[in-house]
Amino acid sequence: MSPKISKLEAIEVTIPLPKPLLMGPLYIDRRQYVIVTIQDDEGYSGTSYGLTRNAPIAATLERLVTPRWVHQVLDDHPRFYDATVRGNLFLGTNGIFWRALSLADCALYDLLAKRAGKPLCEYLGGQIKTIPTTLAGCYPVADETPESLREQMHHMASTYQPAGIKITSSADFARDTERLRICREAIPDGPPLLNDLYCTAKDAESLLVEAQKWGEYNMLWLEDPFPFDDFENMAKLADALPYPVGTGDEQSGSRHFTRLMDQGRVDVIRLDATVCGGVRAFIEIASRAAERDIPVSCHIFHHIHSQLAAAVPAVHWIEYMIPESNVESIHLAWNSDLEWRDGGLVPSSSGGFGIDWNQDALHHYMKQ
Repeated sequence: MSPKISKLEAIEVTIPLPKPLLMGPLYIDRRQYVIVTIQDDEGYSGTSYGLTRNAPIAATLERLVTPRWVHQVLDDHPRFYDATVRGNLFLGTNGIFWRALSLADCALYDLLAKRAGKPLCEYLGGQIKTIPTTLAGCYPVADETPESLREQMHHMASTYQPAGIKITSSADFARDTERLRICREAIPDGPPLLNDLYCTAKDAESLLVEAQKWGEYNMLWLEDPFPFDDFENMAKLADALPYPVGTGDEQSGSRHFTRLMDQGRVDVIRLDATVCGGVRAFIEIASRAAERDIPVSCHIFHHIHSQLAAAVPAVHWIEYMIPESNVESIHLAWNSDLEWRDGGLVPSSSGGFGIDWNQDALHHYMKQ
């Protein structure tokens, strides 16, 4: 008899940052994560994790997903996933429900791969290999100086030799021009740069005043300039810039991404399995991108996305927030991290995603 799901639950942990991040109207002095665990009645379990963005993800999972999944036959997971989507249609195709569902689906695939005794990439038909990786750093902080920017650039470029280095916008695009100039001067022969605007631009016309200048700094792409459904401005910007535009971070739904590719005309699709609908949605969206010759770049959560990148050909890059950058804090809840090799991360060869949780740390940060 096929095993059944016996448990699906989530916990939230809050882990402080060493320094607050100053991202325009956003002040971030801690990160809150949700960790989802699924278990079957034969004792196998799977986990996933993602950012809550201060939303009640755990409560949403418990109320809207768990009742539809527990006691279901594991092999029937396409059916009960679809039933969960159809049973919550009035909640739309983006938002809190989709974060909860995505994390449940990621945990489910971690469980399925562990049951097969394989890392997820092999379970999906891929193989372990080094994945080209961009680094995310240089988030604005109160005590930033030109020298501190240069030091970060030197460190990331020389220590890691990544596929690209992302800075995060100050929300003042003229200041961003100066920050990008400092970064490029620090590493004149270094990897391409990215600038993450986290959806702060008003329109293409006003952004182009500064964004057209950024092309001289060897840009890999400009990231998330507008809110996710502003297809008109996205298309105008993509047409006007001499370098690529990438977007899609933390967005959900295959239909939305299809519109983004066709109407927004973006050059790079940013995809996050912990938000877009889980592993199954990630594979579907990446397939649609491949049909249009649009490369995919993943949004953080490197344990999960390195496995998917090793199995899904459309994925060209994953993203890593190095612990010493102090912009993330989830590494404090792991016993070990992935191996860095030849400018990229190597997926774990353990079962599933291969996340090595520190249970004592999780218990500690649940109390924060």
